[in-house]
Amino acid sequence: MHLTQRLPAPRQTAEEDPTPTPTRRCPSLASVLAAAAVLLPALGVLRTAAGQAPAPDPVHLRQQAEQLRREQRLPEALAAYRAVVVLEPESFEDRFWVAKLESWTGRLADADSAFVQLLAERPDDYDSRIALADVRLWRGETDAAREILEGLRRSHPDDPEILRRLDALRRPVVRAGWEADLEYFGERLPGGADANGATLSLAARPSRRLRWRTAATVQEKFDRTESRFGGEVGIRPAARLELSWSAFLAPGAEVLPRGSYGAGASYLVMRGVVFYADYAFLDYQQASVHQAGPALELYAGRHWLVGGRYRYAATRFAGSPGPVDNHAGSLTIGYLYGPANLVRIFGGVGGESFSQPSRELIGRFEARTVGLAWRHFLSTGLGLEAVYAHQALSGGGSRDSYGLRVLRRW
Repeated sequence: MHLTQRLPAPRQTAEEDPTPTPTRRCPSLASVLAAAAVLLPALGVLRTAAGQAPAPDPVHLRQQAEQLRREQRLPEALAAYRAVVVLEPESFEDRFWVAKLESWTGRLADADSAFVQLLAERPDDYDSRIALADVRLWRGETDAAREILEGLRRSHPDDPEILRRLDALRRPVVRAGWEADLEYFGERLPGGADANGATLSLAARPSRRLRWRTAATVQEKFDRTESRFGGEVGIRPAARLELSWSAFLAPGAEVLPRGSYGAGASYLVMRGVVFYADYAFLDYQQASVHQAGPALELYAGRHWLVGGRYRYAATRFAGSPGPVDNHAGSLTIGYLYGPANLVRIFGGVGGESFSQPSRELIGRFEARTVGLAWRHFLSTGLGLEAVYAHQALSGGGSRDSYGLRVLRRW
Protein backbone atom coordinates (compact mmCIF):
# COMPACT_ATOMS: atom_id res chain seq x y z
CA MET A 1 0.00 0.00 0.00
CA HIS A 2 1.34 3.46 -0.90
CA LEU A 3 1.61 5.68 2.17
CA THR A 4 1.35 8.79 0.03
CA GLN A 5 -2.35 8.20 -0.71
CA ARG A 6 -4.37 11.13 0.62
CA LEU A 7 -6.64 10.39 3.56
CA PRO A 8 -10.16 11.84 3.55
CA ALA A 9 -10.50 15.06 5.58
CA PRO A 10 -12.68 14.76 8.73
CA ARG A 11 -16.15 16.19 8.39
CA GLN A 12 -17.20 18.80 10.87
CA THR A 13 -20.91 18.73 11.62
CA ALA A 14 -23.02 20.89 13.85
CA GLU A 15 -23.23 18.07 16.33
CA GLU A 16 -19.45 17.86 16.58
CA ASP A 17 -18.90 21.62 17.01
CA PRO A 18 -22.16 23.24 18.14
CA THR A 19 -20.43 26.40 19.43
CA PRO A 20 -17.82 27.64 16.93
CA THR A 21 -15.08 29.82 18.37
CA PRO A 22 -15.32 33.33 17.03
CA THR A 23 -11.58 34.02 17.45
CA ARG A 24 -8.39 31.78 16.98
CA ARG A 25 -5.15 32.24 18.85
CA CYS A 26 -1.66 31.85 17.19
CA PRO A 27 0.23 28.69 18.20
CA SER A 28 3.17 29.08 20.54
CA LEU A 29 6.79 28.44 19.49
CA ALA A 30 6.96 25.34 21.69
CA SER A 31 3.95 23.75 20.00
CA VAL A 32 5.42 24.41 16.53
CA LEU A 33 8.71 22.74 17.45
CA ALA A 34 6.88 19.75 18.95
CA ALA A 35 4.81 19.29 15.79
CA ALA A 36 7.93 19.52 13.62
CA ALA A 37 9.63 16.83 15.69
CA VAL A 38 6.73 14.50 14.93
CA LEU A 39 6.24 15.41 11.26
CA LEU A 40 9.84 15.34 10.00
CA PRO A 41 10.37 11.58 10.56
CA ALA A 42 6.97 10.90 9.04
CA LEU A 43 7.92 12.93 5.96
CA GLY A 44 11.08 10.86 5.66
CA VAL A 45 9.05 7.67 5.74
CA LEU A 46 6.68 9.06 3.14
CA ARG A 47 9.54 10.09 0.85
CA THR A 48 11.15 6.62 1.12
CA ALA A 49 7.84 4.93 0.36
CA ALA A 50 7.32 7.26 -2.62
CA GLY A 51 10.27 5.66 -4.49
CA GLN A 52 13.51 6.80 -2.91
CA ALA A 53 14.39 3.38 -1.33
CA PRO A 54 17.94 2.74 -0.16
CA ALA A 55 20.31 1.01 -2.64
CA PRO A 56 20.14 -2.84 -2.59
CA ASP A 57 22.84 -4.66 -0.67
CA PRO A 58 25.02 -6.77 -3.07
CA VAL A 59 26.08 -9.06 -0.22
CA HIS A 60 22.45 -9.93 0.52
CA LEU A 61 21.67 -10.39 -3.19
CA ARG A 62 24.67 -12.68 -3.59
CA GLN A 63 23.53 -14.82 -0.69
CA GLN A 64 20.10 -15.10 -2.27
CA ALA A 65 21.66 -16.08 -5.62
CA GLU A 66 23.80 -18.79 -4.02
CA GLN A 67 20.81 -20.20 -2.17
CA LEU A 68 18.73 -20.31 -5.36
CA ARG A 69 21.59 -22.04 -7.17
CA ARG A 70 21.90 -24.68 -4.43
CA GLU A 71 18.14 -25.29 -4.69
CA GLN A 72 18.48 -25.80 -8.47
CA ARG A 73 16.16 -22.87 -9.19
CA LEU A 74 18.37 -21.94 -12.11
CA PRO A 75 16.38 -19.18 -13.90
CA GLU A 76 15.84 -17.34 -10.60
CA ALA A 77 19.49 -17.78 -9.64
CA LEU A 78 20.55 -16.38 -13.01
CA ALA A 79 18.38 -13.28 -12.50
CA ALA A 80 19.83 -12.79 -9.00
CA TYR A 81 23.44 -13.07 -10.18
CA ARG A 82 22.74 -10.64 -13.00
CA ALA A 83 21.43 -8.16 -10.40
CA VAL A 84 24.66 -8.57 -8.41
CA VAL A 85 26.74 -7.93 -11.54
CA VAL A 86 24.80 -4.72 -12.21
CA LEU A 87 25.87 -3.47 -8.77
CA GLU A 88 29.43 -4.87 -8.95
CA PRO A 89 30.37 -5.19 -12.64
CA GLU A 90 34.01 -5.97 -11.85
CA SER A 91 33.22 -9.10 -9.82
CA PHE A 92 34.85 -11.99 -11.71
CA GLU A 93 33.20 -14.73 -9.67
CA ASP A 94 29.68 -13.35 -10.09
CA ARG A 95 30.16 -12.92 -13.83
CA PHE A 96 31.42 -16.51 -13.96
CA TRP A 97 28.19 -17.74 -12.37
CA VAL A 98 26.13 -15.69 -14.78
CA ALA A 99 27.89 -17.44 -17.67
CA LYS A 100 27.64 -20.84 -16.01
CA LEU A 101 23.91 -20.48 -15.38
CA GLU A 102 23.39 -19.24 -18.93
CA SER A 103 24.95 -22.47 -20.16
CA TRP A 104 22.84 -24.59 -17.81
CA THR A 105 19.64 -22.88 -18.96
CA GLY A 106 20.38 -23.32 -22.67
CA ARG A 107 21.69 -19.83 -23.49
CA LEU A 108 24.82 -21.32 -25.06
CA ALA A 109 25.75 -18.41 -27.34
CA ASP A 110 25.57 -15.93 -24.43
CA ALA A 111 27.56 -18.27 -22.21
CA ASP A 112 30.24 -18.76 -24.88
CA SER A 113 30.69 -15.01 -25.27
CA ALA A 114 30.79 -14.48 -21.49
CA PHE A 115 33.44 -17.15 -20.91
CA VAL A 116 35.57 -15.74 -23.74
CA GLN A 117 35.48 -12.32 -22.02
CA LEU A 118 36.40 -13.86 -18.67
CA LEU A 119 39.36 -15.70 -20.20
CA ALA A 120 40.53 -12.47 -21.83
CA GLU A 121 40.98 -11.16 -18.28
CA ARG A 122 42.34 -14.39 -16.75
CA PRO A 123 43.65 -16.68 -19.52
CA ASP A 124 44.71 -19.42 -17.08
CA ASP A 125 41.47 -19.65 -15.09
CA TYR A 126 40.77 -23.39 -14.83
CA ASP A 127 37.01 -23.20 -14.18
CA SER A 128 36.33 -20.83 -17.06
CA ARG A 129 38.39 -22.90 -19.51
CA ILE A 130 36.70 -26.19 -18.69
CA ALA A 131 33.27 -24.53 -18.67
CA LEU A 132 33.95 -23.06 -22.13
CA ALA A 133 34.97 -26.54 -23.34
CA ASP A 134 31.62 -27.88 -22.12
CA VAL A 135 29.72 -25.11 -23.91
CA ARG A 136 31.59 -25.77 -27.16
CA LEU A 137 30.84 -29.48 -26.85
CA TRP A 138 27.12 -28.84 -26.22
CA ARG A 139 27.05 -26.59 -29.29
CA GLY A 140 28.50 -29.44 -31.38
CA GLU A 141 31.91 -27.79 -31.80
CA THR A 142 33.85 -30.90 -30.81
CA ASP A 143 37.17 -29.87 -32.37
CA ALA A 144 37.12 -26.55 -30.48
CA ALA A 145 36.22 -28.35 -27.22
CA ARG A 146 39.00 -30.88 -27.74
CA GLU A 147 41.55 -28.10 -28.37
CA ILE A 148 40.67 -26.40 -25.07
CA LEU A 149 40.84 -29.69 -23.15
CA GLU A 150 44.17 -30.67 -24.70
CA GLY A 151 45.57 -27.32 -23.62
CA LEU A 152 44.27 -27.90 -20.10
CA ARG A 153 45.81 -31.36 -20.00
CA ARG A 154 49.28 -29.93 -20.66
CA SER A 155 49.05 -27.92 -17.44
CA HIS A 156 46.93 -30.49 -15.50
CA PRO A 157 48.08 -33.88 -16.87
CA ASP A 158 46.37 -36.03 -14.23
CA ASP A 159 43.16 -34.08 -13.70
CA PRO A 160 40.25 -36.60 -13.76
CA GLU A 161 37.69 -34.08 -15.05
CA ILE A 162 39.84 -33.26 -18.08
CA LEU A 163 40.70 -36.90 -18.79
CA ARG A 164 37.05 -37.93 -18.50
CA ARG A 165 35.95 -35.35 -21.06
CA LEU A 166 38.76 -36.24 -23.46
CA ASP A 167 37.91 -39.92 -23.16
CA ALA A 168 34.26 -39.18 -23.97
CA LEU A 169 35.33 -37.24 -27.06
CA ARG A 170 37.37 -40.19 -28.30
CA ARG A 171 34.49 -42.61 -28.08
CA PRO A 172 31.71 -42.68 -30.66
CA VAL A 173 28.82 -40.44 -29.76
CA VAL A 174 26.17 -42.27 -27.72
CA ARG A 175 22.72 -40.81 -27.80
CA ALA A 176 19.69 -41.95 -25.91
CA GLY A 177 16.79 -42.64 -28.26
CA TRP A 178 16.10 -44.64 -31.39
CA GLU A 179 18.21 -45.73 -34.32
CA ALA A 180 17.17 -47.41 -37.57
CA ASP A 181 19.31 -48.48 -40.51
CA LEU A 182 18.95 -50.18 -43.85
CA GLU A 183 21.93 -52.02 -45.29
CA TYR A 184 22.45 -53.47 -48.74
CA PHE A 185 25.26 -56.01 -49.17
CA GLY A 186 26.52 -57.98 -52.10
CA GLU A 187 29.23 -60.43 -53.13
CA ARG A 188 30.96 -61.34 -56.36
CA LEU A 189 31.69 -65.04 -55.99
CA PRO A 190 34.26 -67.20 -57.82
CA GLY A 191 32.97 -68.20 -61.22
CA GLY A 192 31.04 -64.96 -61.72
CA ALA A 193 28.03 -65.73 -59.53
CA ASP A 194 26.53 -62.94 -57.43
CA ALA A 195 24.92 -62.79 -54.02
CA ASN A 196 22.75 -59.98 -52.72
CA GLY A 197 20.89 -59.17 -49.56
CA ALA A 198 19.51 -56.51 -47.28
CA THR A 199 19.17 -56.02 -43.54
CA LEU A 200 16.71 -53.75 -41.76
CA SER A 201 17.35 -53.09 -38.09
CA LEU A 202 15.90 -51.03 -35.27
CA ALA A 203 17.84 -50.21 -32.10
CA ALA A 204 17.23 -48.24 -28.94
CA ARG A 205 19.25 -47.10 -25.95
CA PRO A 206 16.75 -46.37 -23.16
CA SER A 207 19.57 -45.51 -20.76
CA ARG A 208 23.34 -45.51 -20.48
CA ARG A 209 23.16 -49.03 -19.00
CA LEU A 210 20.86 -50.72 -21.51
CA ARG A 211 20.66 -51.05 -25.28
CA TRP A 212 18.89 -53.43 -27.62
CA ARG A 213 18.67 -54.09 -31.34
CA THR A 214 16.42 -56.22 -33.55
CA ALA A 215 17.14 -57.04 -37.20
CA ALA A 216 15.76 -58.97 -40.16
CA THR A 217 17.82 -60.10 -43.19
CA VAL A 218 16.89 -61.41 -46.62
CA GLN A 219 19.69 -62.98 -48.69
CA GLU A 220 19.88 -64.51 -52.16
CA LYS A 221 22.92 -66.77 -52.55
CA PHE A 222 23.72 -70.04 -54.31
CA ASP A 223 20.30 -69.88 -56.04
CA ARG A 224 18.50 -69.79 -52.70
CA THR A 225 16.58 -66.99 -51.03
CA GLU A 226 16.69 -67.20 -47.26
CA SER A 227 15.84 -64.95 -44.34
CA ARG A 228 16.96 -64.63 -40.74
CA PHE A 229 15.73 -62.52 -37.85
CA GLY A 230 16.67 -61.90 -34.25
CA GLY A 231 18.27 -59.38 -32.00
CA GLU A 232 20.83 -58.52 -29.37
CA VAL A 233 20.87 -56.81 -26.00
CA GLY A 234 23.67 -55.06 -24.14
CA ILE A 235 23.85 -54.32 -20.43
CA ARG A 236 26.43 -52.12 -18.74
CA PRO A 237 26.76 -53.29 -15.11
CA ALA A 238 29.72 -50.94 -14.52
CA ALA A 239 31.00 -47.79 -16.15
CA ARG A 240 33.87 -49.64 -17.89
CA LEU A 241 32.15 -52.95 -18.65
CA GLU A 242 29.42 -53.96 -21.11
CA LEU A 243 27.98 -57.46 -21.56
CA SER A 244 26.00 -58.47 -24.65
CA TRP A 245 23.98 -61.42 -25.92
CA SER A 246 22.51 -62.14 -29.37
CA ALA A 247 20.28 -64.71 -31.07
CA PHE A 248 19.29 -64.99 -34.76
CA LEU A 249 17.15 -67.67 -36.38
CA ALA A 250 16.80 -68.77 -40.01
CA PRO A 251 14.33 -71.68 -40.06
CA GLY A 252 14.92 -74.17 -42.89
CA ALA A 253 18.05 -72.39 -44.15
CA GLU A 254 20.77 -74.26 -46.01
CA VAL A 255 23.21 -71.40 -46.73
CA LEU A 256 22.70 -69.30 -43.61
CA PRO A 257 23.04 -70.89 -40.18
CA ARG A 258 19.67 -71.98 -38.84
CA GLY A 259 20.59 -70.58 -35.47
CA SER A 260 23.26 -68.08 -34.41
CA TYR A 261 23.85 -67.44 -30.72
CA GLY A 262 26.49 -65.22 -29.20
CA ALA A 263 27.80 -63.61 -26.03
CA GLY A 264 30.44 -60.96 -25.60
CA ALA A 265 32.02 -58.42 -23.33
CA SER A 266 33.89 -55.14 -23.76
CA TYR A 267 36.02 -53.51 -21.09
CA LEU A 268 37.70 -50.10 -20.97
CA VAL A 269 41.14 -51.07 -19.68
CA MET A 270 42.45 -47.53 -19.51
CA ARG A 271 41.94 -44.27 -21.31
CA GLY A 272 41.92 -45.03 -25.05
CA VAL A 273 42.28 -48.83 -24.70
CA VAL A 274 39.26 -51.16 -25.07
CA PHE A 275 39.38 -54.97 -24.78
CA TYR A 276 36.76 -57.23 -26.36
CA ALA A 277 35.99 -60.94 -26.10
CA ASP A 278 33.16 -62.85 -27.73
CA TYR A 279 31.82 -66.33 -28.39
CA ALA A 280 29.40 -67.50 -31.11
CA PHE A 281 27.69 -70.79 -31.90
CA LEU A 282 26.49 -71.27 -35.50
CA ASP A 283 24.12 -74.18 -36.13
CA TYR A 284 24.22 -75.12 -39.83
CA GLN A 285 22.28 -77.90 -41.52
CA GLN A 286 25.47 -79.90 -42.09
CA ALA A 287 27.53 -79.01 -39.04
CA SER A 288 27.96 -76.81 -35.99
CA VAL A 289 30.64 -74.14 -35.65
CA HIS A 290 32.04 -72.64 -32.44
CA GLN A 291 33.90 -69.33 -32.70
CA ALA A 292 35.70 -67.38 -29.99
CA GLY A 293 38.45 -64.83 -29.65
CA PRO A 294 39.71 -61.56 -28.20
CA ALA A 295 40.07 -58.15 -29.80
CA LEU A 296 41.79 -54.94 -28.79
CA GLU A 297 41.24 -51.31 -29.85
CA LEU A 298 43.70 -48.52 -29.19
CA TYR A 299 42.76 -44.85 -29.66
CA ALA A 300 46.02 -43.01 -30.27
CA GLY A 301 45.95 -39.23 -30.01
CA ARG A 302 42.98 -37.31 -31.33
CA HIS A 303 42.44 -39.05 -34.65
CA TRP A 304 43.95 -42.52 -34.88
CA LEU A 305 42.45 -45.92 -34.15
CA VAL A 306 44.36 -49.22 -34.25
CA GLY A 307 42.57 -52.52 -33.73
CA GLY A 308 43.55 -56.17 -33.76
CA ARG A 309 41.49 -59.35 -33.56
CA TYR A 310 42.11 -63.09 -33.30
CA ARG A 311 39.42 -65.67 -34.00
CA TYR A 312 39.47 -69.42 -33.37
CA ALA A 313 36.83 -71.64 -34.97
CA ALA A 314 36.03 -75.29 -34.46
CA THR A 315 33.69 -77.14 -36.83
CA ARG A 316 32.09 -80.44 -35.88
CA PHE A 317 30.28 -82.50 -38.50
CA ALA A 318 27.62 -85.04 -37.64
CA GLY A 319 29.29 -88.39 -36.98
CA SER A 320 32.85 -87.00 -37.20
CA PRO A 321 35.37 -88.06 -34.52
CA GLY A 322 36.63 -84.57 -33.75
CA PRO A 323 36.42 -80.92 -34.71
CA VAL A 324 38.15 -79.18 -37.61
CA ASP A 325 40.17 -76.23 -36.34
CA ASN A 326 40.56 -72.89 -38.05
CA HIS A 327 42.39 -69.69 -37.12
CA ALA A 328 42.12 -66.11 -38.31
CA GLY A 329 43.61 -62.72 -37.51
CA SER A 330 42.84 -59.21 -38.67
CA LEU A 331 44.24 -55.71 -38.24
CA THR A 332 42.47 -52.35 -38.62
CA ILE A 333 43.88 -48.82 -38.87
CA GLY A 334 41.39 -45.97 -38.78
CA TYR A 335 41.31 -42.19 -38.90
CA LEU A 336 38.66 -40.41 -36.81
CA TYR A 337 37.36 -36.99 -37.77
CA GLY A 338 34.47 -35.40 -35.95
CA PRO A 339 32.67 -37.19 -33.11
CA ALA A 340 31.61 -40.30 -35.08
CA ASN A 341 33.11 -40.14 -38.60
CA LEU A 342 35.70 -42.78 -39.46
CA VAL A 343 37.82 -43.94 -42.39
CA ARG A 344 39.57 -47.27 -41.92
CA ILE A 345 41.57 -49.87 -43.82
CA PHE A 346 41.71 -53.48 -42.70
CA GLY A 347 43.32 -56.75 -43.59
CA GLY A 348 43.00 -60.35 -42.49
CA VAL A 349 44.55 -63.78 -42.87
CA GLY A 350 42.79 -67.10 -42.27
CA GLY A 351 39.15 -67.97 -41.83
CA GLU A 352 37.86 -64.45 -41.14
CA SER A 353 34.75 -63.58 -43.11
CA PHE A 354 33.68 -60.00 -43.85
CA SER A 355 30.22 -60.85 -45.18
CA GLN A 356 27.08 -62.50 -43.82
CA PRO A 357 27.70 -65.89 -42.17
CA SER A 358 27.21 -68.69 -44.66
CA ARG A 359 28.11 -72.34 -45.12
CA GLU A 360 31.50 -71.36 -46.57
CA LEU A 361 32.72 -71.01 -42.98
CA ILE A 362 32.17 -74.69 -42.34
CA GLY A 363 35.45 -76.56 -42.06
CA ARG A 364 38.72 -74.95 -43.04
CA PHE A 365 38.35 -71.57 -44.71
CA GLU A 366 41.50 -69.77 -45.80
CA ALA A 367 41.81 -66.34 -47.41
CA ARG A 368 43.84 -63.17 -47.49
CA THR A 369 41.66 -60.10 -47.15
CA VAL A 370 42.13 -56.36 -47.64
CA GLY A 371 39.40 -53.77 -47.39
CA LEU A 372 38.32 -50.18 -46.92
CA ALA A 373 35.38 -48.70 -44.97
CA TRP A 374 34.07 -45.16 -44.58
CA ARG A 375 31.45 -43.87 -42.15
CA HIS A 376 30.25 -40.27 -42.34
CA PHE A 377 27.37 -38.40 -40.69
CA LEU A 378 25.72 -35.79 -42.90
CA SER A 379 23.99 -34.43 -39.78
CA THR A 380 23.65 -35.48 -36.16
CA GLY A 381 20.81 -37.82 -37.14
CA LEU A 382 21.70 -39.06 -40.63
CA GLY A 383 24.77 -41.11 -41.53
CA LEU A 384 26.15 -43.27 -44.34
CA GLU A 385 28.58 -46.18 -44.25
CA ALA A 386 30.25 -47.94 -47.16
CA VAL A 387 32.54 -50.99 -47.04
CA TYR A 388 34.50 -53.01 -49.60
CA ALA A 389 36.64 -56.12 -49.07
CA HIS A 390 38.66 -58.24 -51.50
CA GLN A 391 39.55 -61.81 -50.59
CA ALA A 392 42.13 -64.01 -52.32
CA LEU A 393 40.99 -67.56 -51.58
CA SER A 394 43.51 -70.28 -50.82
CA GLY A 395 41.83 -72.70 -53.21
CA GLY A 396 42.16 -70.28 -56.10
CA GLY A 397 39.98 -67.46 -57.29
CA SER A 398 38.80 -64.39 -55.39
CA ARG A 399 35.72 -62.90 -53.86
CA ASP A 400 34.63 -59.26 -53.53
CA SER A 401 32.25 -58.12 -50.79
CA TYR A 402 30.63 -54.69 -50.62
CA GLY A 403 27.89 -52.93 -48.73
CA LEU A 404 26.12 -49.61 -48.25
CA ARG A 405 24.29 -48.65 -45.06
CA VAL A 406 22.00 -45.71 -44.31
CA LEU A 407 21.57 -44.83 -40.65
CA ARG A 408 18.92 -42.61 -39.06
CA ARG A 409 18.91 -41.47 -35.40
CA TRP A 410 16.24 -39.57 -33.53
